[in-house]
Amino acid sequence: MALEQMAQGGCIANVVLGAQIGRKMTTTDALLAVVMGNAILGVMGSTVAWIGCREGMATAMLGRWTGLGIVGTGLLSIITTGSLFGWFGIQAEIAGNGIEALVHRGPAWAWALANGSLVTVIVAFGFRWMVGASWITGPVFLVVVIWACAVSLQDYDLAGHVEVSELSLLHGAGVVVGGWVVGTTILSDYSRFARSKRQAVSIVLLPRCGSITAYMLVGVLLAQAHGTDDIIAVMGESIGMGAVVVVVAGEMVINCSNIYSATLAMVSFFDMAFGWRIPRPLLTLVCGAVGSALGAFGILRGFISFLDLLSVTFPPVVGILCCEYILVRAFRPKLDETRAAGTMPQVAPVLVPTSLVAWLAATLLGHFVPWGTPYLYSLFGGALVYGLGGLLGLLPRGGAQTGQSEPCPDPGA
Repeated sequence: MALEQMAQGGCIANVVLGAQIGRKMTTTDALLAVVMGNAILGVMGSTVAWIGCREGMATAMLGRWTGLGIVGTGLLSIITTGSLFGWFGIQAEIAGNGIEALVHRGPAWAWALANGSLVTVIVAFGFRWMVGASWITGPVFLVVVIWACAVSLQDYDLAGHVEVSELSLLHGAGVVVGGWVVGTTILSDYSRFARSKRQAVSIVLLPRCGSITAYMLVGVLLAQAHGTDDIIAVMGESIGMGAVVVVVAGEMVINCSNIYSATLAMVSFFDMAFGWRIPRPLLTLVCGAVGSALGAFGILRGFISFLDLLSVTFPPVVGILCCEYILVRAFRPKLDETRAAGTMPQVAPVLVPTSLVAWLAATLLGHFVPWGTPYLYSLFGGALVYGLGGLLGLLPRGGAQTGQSEPCPDPGA
């Protein structure tokens, strides 16, 4: 699990994100933004991972009893799926463009489709195949990136090509948060497999956050040294065809995670909304086809705007989840009753209006307040509004049968 989380940070899009920050900020501001953004993600992620490990549930299930209810969790599944489709397409497009630029054969969209198809097949076989892929691609990506950096930086100084930052320090940190906030929100999809809560938190703070920070800093330094955010061109110039390994290995694990989590969210949504038990491998193939098509059609345009939107949409969910589970505890007794048996409660709240209002209000607050730290406004705003609703007795007491009395999902799924 630690290797899989470390390999997620070792993705080409993470290096590209760092390069885009490096081209729009001074060296000092860019480095501080990366560290600040990852510190925020680390706090959020370790809390979510702790809860997910304790309950042994994926996010799409856990949300029913942590403030969102059945309707709110269904909405989260839809939004999560859409954002992960976007990320899958962005990664596939980066890989397609990179391979086409390096081998000079075939259109980029065809390479994007081929790359997306390969990832989809791996995910269709399950989580263990994803971990197996990370054993190969994670170390390979690390070695080749170090090689590329050593070669490309030796003839350049880091005096910096940016004299005045286009992005403020807080905005830059927000871009970092937006880049990884979706995966942070749904970390219980993975932490539920941890053997202990300490292990779950350690995996987030050490290999995950450390890897994300390190690779993003690589992107910053390369952009500052070469005066460009075209990472593929920089690496192709420094290590030639070895850059193909960077492109493919640097996209494999994180895109496996993107489509895996999107599929889990869709499985839960169809189960909740229509009572359909659709096999996960079948949905994986459908989701992979959609994500690959997005990459082929050029979703990479508007990358920063996409991250800005994510940075204020998902933090309220973390705020609500943590506030309910740790402070309010309106629905936690149901989880406490069934945890020892390894099952899920049979009754869940259908609609929790307070959480939906908190989510919407916090998102709008983060989106429309132009100064300060919008992503923190949305995080704490969601928790505050939900907490007030709990104090005022606005949370529902009843629920509906879920039909989910069977044991929690097997890790091999």
